[in-house]
Amino acid sequence: MAATRDLLTGIAELLAASGLGLSWNPAGVYPAGQTGIFMLFTPTAPDRCVVLNLVDRADDPSMPLGEKMLQVRGRGNRNDPLDVADLLDPIFDTLHGRTNLVIGGQTIIQILRRTSAPMGTDDSVRFERADQYYLDVDAAPTAIRPAGGSW
Repeated sequence: MAATRDLLTGIAELLAASGLGLSWNPAGVYPAGQTGIFMLFTPTAPDRCVVLNLVDRADDPSMPLGEKMLQVRGRGNRNDPLDVADLLDPIFDTLHGRTNLVIGGQTIIQILRRTSAPMGTDDSVRFERADQYYLDVDAAPTAIRPAGGSW
């Protein structure tokens, strides 16, 4: 798998296994009543969902170390302004401050939430919020960025 796919899948699996009431299905299909984890886009249904996105922030040019921004976007049930907080607050408790998480050939050295922003409502009056976490990642070495650096 590619590095981005590995990280997003690993985080989705972690969240689904953490007892938060979240489900992870790579096909993105969930039965009614399940709170699904999706990648990159927010579906029209179900009402309650979590969407993960990963953005590269900075990479060391000589060794396989970088910083990524993980966006965890949540949408709550209709007409319940606090449901999105009920959804995302336990994710904060699971991710913020986590260290030495190995996913595939990469190690997330630490995860820290930087911002949490209300996003208002969608057309169906479902409140949304986006939390941004910064990940320091020790990636798999490459020829250009070998373990220990290329200096």
